[in-house]
Amino acid sequence: MKMDDKNLRNSARMAMALGVFLPIAETIKRANQLLDLANFFKWFDDYMLGIVLVIAAYRALKHKGESKAYLIAVWGIAVGGHFLSCLSQFDYYSSPTGDPGLFSTTFVLIVKGLILIYMLIGLQLSIKARN
Repeated sequence: MKMDDKNLRNSARMAMALGVFLPIAETIKRANQLLDLANFFKWFDDYMLGIVLVIAAYRALKHKGESKAYLIAVWGIAVGGHFLSCLSQFDYYSSPTGDPGLFSTTFVLIVKGLILIYMLIGLQLSIKARN
């Protein structure tokens, strides 16, 4: 087994795990807002990101077409989107109610930071597999 195969497999498995985790976590975090259409796009993006992560991971694990490029692209989209999500979390500190979800603003920020680090590792592994 070549190192790039190991990196690709690990990155794809990470993408698959995160693709399943994100929609579940967002559903739990925003359970009090799911039926409020005004907040639809605040949680639906994680569902879409989860779907594309799972699709890219599946393609990479099955070695279909340009699967490495798709995996790198999806990780890049995930990192960029989640970085903005982390930055926007700071806005809740100036809000009198804090994060509108079920958890404290600080807890959500810490979890988002850990997820961002996880995403960066997945991106790095997929890039190593491409070279």
